[in-house]
Amino acid sequence: MYENILHKPLVTRPDISLTASGILEELLEKDPKQRLGSNNDFEDIKHHPFFTCINWTELVEKKIPPPYDPHVDGPDDISNFDTEFTNAMVPDSVCISSDYSIVNASVEEADDAFVGFSYAPPSDDFFF
Repeated sequence: MYENILHKPLVTRPDISLTASGILEELLEKDPKQRLGSNNDFEDIKHHPFFTCINWTELVEKKIPPPYDPHVDGPDDISNFDTEFTNAMVPDSVCISSDYSIVNASVEEADDAFVGFSYAPPSDDFFF
């Protein structure tokens, strides 16, 4: 996956609009200096043709109603997600279960989750 991200060209579906394809290509530009938003930050993105129909002032002032307003009971409510996704196993992941114990989907011990990473915390002597 990382090799594809770094080296292969973006392939978009043929049925999306040219402006949608254009913004995807510009946002995913491999050279960070050429990427959309690299010069004038969000202003570049706001002025892209893909967003010509958006009144940014009204959007910021929350005067534009959302196209869909789902019923949500709180920050942990996942009832609007298909169970195909919520019941799927998460590979290569460490997470917390409902009883707050560590559940590790890919390794036997949580410490083994980061084998191969080179970071080591500084020693206590570092701070003196």
